This record gives sequence, structure tokens and C-alpha cells, in this order.
Amino acid sequence: MFDLQRESEADRQRYGTSEFGNHCLMARRLLEHDVPFVQINHSNYDTHHENFDFHIEQLGEFDQPFAMLVDDLHQRGLLQDTLVCVMSEFGRTPRVNTRYGRDHWGKAWSIAMGGCGIQPGAVIGATNANGTEVTDRVVDHGHVFHTILQAVGVDSSGEFDIAGRKYPIGDPAKGPIGELLA
Repeated sequence: MFDLQRESEADRQRYGTSEFGNHCLMARRLLEHDVPFVQINHSNYDTHHENFDFHIEQLGEFDQPFAMLVDDLHQRGLLQDTLVCVMSEFGRTPRVNTRYGRDHWGKAWSIAMGGCGIQPGAVIGATNANGTEVTDRVVDHGHVFHTILQAVGVDSSGEFDIAGRKYPIGDPAKGPIGELLA
């Protein structure tokens, strides 16, 4: 299952030859074999300097394999049972710094979700014109966590037990992003 040489040369080329491309192709293979959870990392987006050149390189490496993965999941009927989520730990400052980079910006950033349990085409929230503040539908990590769990069929309002002690599955003060759920 882990040998990508078993894939056709055409498929390997469609996904590209980067490490991320190989990981996307491997993710497809794992999902085809009913592995319930697959995480793919694409790292080094910390662009505190040379943001523009660096992102041209990074996005070029990301776009093709990711598009192939989503398309293959759709074509093979796996997307209806697979939640796809793309996110990072921070947004990026709306202004370029003195090193032509963009620093961490926790006030606003984007997440893309699709597939299992997600409303197709939904856009939730908005920022002001320069991306410095959320102006519509503020959500945070707690809401995202509940949404991910609900989308895959887990009741995020429940509890679990560790050594006789009850813990909430999700932050009880938060809930799922209802408009995003199918």
C-alpha cells in the first residue's frame, strides 16, 4: 500500500514529484484502503522575509497535487465520506514588513473545508477591505473543532471519560459553524 511505484507513471506525474505531491498520492491510496484519518503537512509557510518569491514556489508545489487529490476523491466517490480541511496556525499580516515578508496575524485568516458533511460553496465570514479585522461571523478554533467533528458524525457536545473523570469533547462555550454543515 505504501509503494507509490505501484501507481501508474501518469498518476505520479499528475501529482507531481515533490514530497507534498507524493504525500497527496499516498493519502489517496490510504483513503482507498479505508484508513479513517489521514493528515498531510505542507510546511515552511513562515514567510517573515521574501514572502512573494517564497509563496510563488510554495503555492506552485501545493496547487497541482492538492487539486489532483480532491478531484480523484470526487471521481472515485470518496469525497462524500472524506472531510478535507486546509488550514494553518495563523493568518499573515496584511502589510509587508521591511524584509518583504508577512508576519503572524491571529485576527483573521482563511480555512478551506469540503467533502463529507460540508455545505458545498459556502462562504462564512468576511474581513474589512484590508484584511485586518473580521467584520462578519467571527469564529475561532473552538468553532472549527466542533465543525470538523460534527461534519464527520461525532457529537461534539458529548463527553468522554478518563479514569472516572468526565471531559467535554469540545469547548462547551462553543459550537459548530452551523451554516457550513450540510
